[in-house]
Amino acid sequence: MMAVTSTTAMAIAGMDLEWVFVMGNNSFLDCDLMIAQDIILVKLIIMRYNIGASYNYGGNAMTNQDIETFFAVLDHGTMTAAAEALFITQPSLSARLRALEDEVGAPLFHRGKGLRRITLTDAGQHFLPLARRWQNLLAETQTFAAAEKREFLHVIAAYTANQYILPPVYQRFLERELPVNLWVESMRTDQAVSAVARGDADMAIVDGALHYDLQIEAKPLFREGFFLVVPKTVALMPPVEATTLHVQDEILIYGQPEILQWHDYWFGVDARPLLYADTPQLAETLPACGKRWSIIPAGATEPYLRMFSNVQVLHLAHPPAERTFYLVTPKGRALSAAAETLLDDLRTQIQHVEGITWY
Repeated sequence: MMAVTSTTAMAIAGMDLEWVFVMGNNSFLDCDLMIAQDIILVKLIIMRYNIGASYNYGGNAMTNQDIETFFAVLDHGTMTAAAEALFITQPSLSARLRALEDEVGAPLFHRGKGLRRITLTDAGQHFLPLARRWQNLLAETQTFAAAEKREFLHVIAAYTANQYILPPVYQRFLERELPVNLWVESMRTDQAVSAVARGDADMAIVDGALHYDLQIEAKPLFREGFFLVVPKTVALMPPVEATTLHVQDEILIYGQPEILQWHDYWFGVDARPLLYADTPQLAETLPACGKRWSIIPAGATEPYLRMFSNVQVLHLAHPPAERTFYLVTPKGRALSAAAETLLDDLRTQIQHVEGITWY
């Protein structure tokens, strides 16, 4: 059970009484009742009901067993049925119930000969919402404790990798239902490297030039080629020569250095394409028609073919230089088992993508 100081206690107010639930083994002045299992019920004001003006039992511990006993009797209506539900004897149940009522300071149930069903006293009616709050708080703390045991895997990747290559990998990873919360972000290479160096991310999958940093380790992960995408109505024979393409029909993804260098080499730095786009995602907004064409990363070819039924993906005779993706991790820190699993899923995924090669 986690520990939380009294300054972070959750105040619960209602029905003319005010209580504070606090997690931890803290000590409080003027506390009248302590609840075991690291949950302390601190009485802030005298209750205005007939449960007792104060508790003077030296901080007796009320346990989950007490609350379990209370609801067993309430739900089943008889001592016999409640004892059977708890798998204890009726004398043991009676002893538990007496102990609880001693701690509360008032009888909680009407019981005696001639009563076919046990019912709540006025004090029991007033104790009921408090017991339900106990149950809810316990459920919340158990949920929180379970969440605390879950691992976070923070992955940063290049925009195009997160857009085209990694989504199936993330999906496969989540389908494993591991006790891991996956946190994914897209960043430029310099931003991603800085985040890993600061310890803000477990790993980054980035392309492009890496700046020198003593706090990181980097290794080549895979390399990716480029293809030509063009309407099916354009008659071209692969591998396509750049000289057969017209720059006035080009959708230039200038944000990718390899594509820009290819464009400048074949058409010149002053040549103006039909459209400048800094990412392949922006080029997607213009369905291929007429003679429009574009050079796109290998990882984007399958999504393009799914989106546009009238396009074809062709090999180039002289494509742009392949780009290399790197795995960046904090220096001296081994990858977690979850991170290794995600990388294994990535390796499996790209084996089926033409134009991408794992190192």
